[in-house]
Amino acid sequence: MIGLDLLPLAAATPPSSDEVALLGGAAVALAGCVLRPLWPTARLVVTAVHELGHAFTAILLGGRVNRVHLWLNTAGLTSYSLPGGTGPVRGAAVVVAGYPAPGIAGLLGAVAVVAGQARWWVAAGALVALALLVLWVRNPWGIASTVVAAAGLGWLAWSGPPRLVTAVGCGLVVLLLVGGWRAAVAHASGRERGLGGVSDAVLATRFLPLPALAFRALFVVVASATLVLGAWMLAVAASG
Repeated sequence: MIGLDLLPLAAATPPSSDEVALLGGAAVALAGCVLRPLWPTARLVVTAVHELGHAFTAILLGGRVNRVHLWLNTAGLTSYSLPGGTGPVRGAAVVVAGYPAPGIAGLLGAVAVVAGQARWWVAAGALVALALLVLWVRNPWGIASTVVAAAGLGWLAWSGPPRLVTAVGCGLVVLLLVGGWRAAVAHASGRERGLGGVSDAVLATRFLPLPALAFRALFVVVASATLVLGAWMLAVAASG
């Protein structure tokens, strides 16, 4: 009977090194998003992707991005112009693209990590940081932070140990999913505003006849949906 009782334990298999890397990277990123002393550092990454959401949407709609500012206090600003005669819907689309961007990027990263393509995901992060640096970032702190990001992620993608690549790739996914959700909730609660005290939700009301509350709710809904879906994908991968 003792032998039979121990069979389930004997049949249990320890987690693989990939699963440990996933869990470790996720734990570090989650700590960065939850613990108050670490959040400002994690928020810098969320801000960069937020501003990229504005920039890429403006370009997709035929506009031109002039400059992207990233500051040490985690604030950001994207200066862009749209073609003459651009309708209010397109104008609003650029404004509202910021807060959903981290969650959407994190979800795409989750797809890559789960598919075993963490190195390509990290390489994509390096290329995006490099493009941000070359094309748009001009303020000193923005330049310094994007240089560090592009160099670090570039080295990791090129020659980093596989387990470290997996851990960092998963950590970046969790940081964007959870950090994007936290930023959206802070914005909805009024704790986070743009430069001059004008939030993205308020700016959007200048284009469409909807209350700012509707846009705040939209940001939270999208961030929550991407967080739940991305977390489910990573959980399945870690348990599988």
